[in-house]
Amino acid sequence: MKKRGVLLLAMVLGLTLTACGDPKETTDLSSGSAGGTEGTVQEESRATEKPQETEKPQEADLPTSQEYVSSDGSYKVILLEGLTQTDLPLQAGSTMMGLDGGTSRTGFSAVSVGSSKATVPGNSSDVDSLETYADYIANLILDGSGVTVSWEDTEAPSVEGAVKCLAREGVAKSGITSGKAYGYYVESEDSYYSVVFVGNNSDVEDAMKVLSLELLDGTAGSAGTIGFINSMTAVLDSVNGANLRETYKMMVDMGMDDSQLSVVVSQAQQSLADSWDITDADELMETADWLMNEGHNKDALDFLNELGLSSDIDRDTFAATLESENLDEETIICLMAAYDAWSAYGDGAIAAWDLSRVGTIMGFGYAAGYCSYEEAMDKMLEAAQKAQGLYDSWEDFNKSYLYGYSYWAEESLDDPATSAGERAALVKSMEAQTGGSFSLDWNMELTKEW
Repeated sequence: MKKRGVLLLAMVLGLTLTACGDPKETTDLSSGSAGGTEGTVQEESRATEKPQETEKPQEADLPTSQEYVSSDGSYKVILLEGLTQTDLPLQAGSTMMGLDGGTSRTGFSAVSVGSSKATVPGNSSDVDSLETYADYIANLILDGSGVTVSWEDTEAPSVEGAVKCLAREGVAKSGITSGKAYGYYVESEDSYYSVVFVGNNSDVEDAMKVLSLELLDGTAGSAGTIGFINSMTAVLDSVNGANLRETYKMMVDMGMDDSQLSVVVSQAQQSLADSWDITDADELMETADWLMNEGHNKDALDFLNELGLSSDIDRDTFAATLESENLDEETIICLMAAYDAWSAYGDGAIAAWDLSRVGTIMGFGYAAGYCSYEEAMDKMLEAAQKAQGLYDSWEDFNKSYLYGYSYWAEESLDDPATSAGERAALVKSMEAQTGGSFSLDWNMELTKEW
């Protein structure tokens, strides 16, 4: 088939192209849509069937196998022995590992992805079932690899703790070369998992004989300071489909060439320029400091003070005051969000909105070449430590973040038709994930671990 790690490289490049947001839509660097789908969707009757247990060969006939555990400890894959594992922490709540055959199984390449349903990598807005997840992941992994596959459904091994399992196989073609491909997809109550591999017929058939996937107890709570920082940007990372800082770092660490890296660099530079008027290192650091020390939080508090806000004004009285000013609906929504945030968190009103975006711009700044990875992480550590001083929990941090989004967007969090309503629904979903982005200990000691 193709050169070493082709599926892994293709998927990383695909993620990168969706991680840079549409600056014309929002100034928080949210992404547009991506992609299409590839593969054959199951017939409706098959979609309702329970997972089938496939008959395994006798143990003596099995190729030698090995366990490969995801970096977050949430699942493990049993596959052929001796594959080279590359762990790629895409974002909070989502991990990927590449499993490469190297010289022992030339051309064999596998990618395994595990994520909560709220943090499927890439722009996955159309994923609403295991079938659409399988279409989406197969397209994301294969797009740009030079490999095409005509998928057909096949019996899927069951997994303890799974709601549903799905398997597909097909002929893989790359130029005049052909081989075999297999995809295995698992849905639990709150997560999706996948393993997709291609290679020559004998290697893929050997891999199919030993393949199994097991759900584990690992949680984001063991992720440490970097995990905490990633959780601060987890909502926007979920919208964008990946954490650009970590995606770009993995590209560098994998030794991608300048032509591949330059695509990401130019996108990051363009996004920062269009959305933040940031065009160099000095402006990046100045903006980060502004977000940490003033930001929209100061604007909101100043706005409230201009209206004569005091501690003895209740919410109904404040709302009546705004109505009497004959303000437009958007301004009233904006100011009521600021009031609610101030009532809950005082001077820290919507500071979480600003502190989260420190992580976003520093990640883009690193990809743009305006700072090193260490400089980006150092600044984000400052923001994380300040957040711990202002709020008592992830719940408080997320509420302040949402109030800030509502203030900035001038949209009601209670209106599901608005981007603010969608953002609120996303936060609710992510908070409900067992072992997800917000399961970390809020009071953990944050230290420099890079």
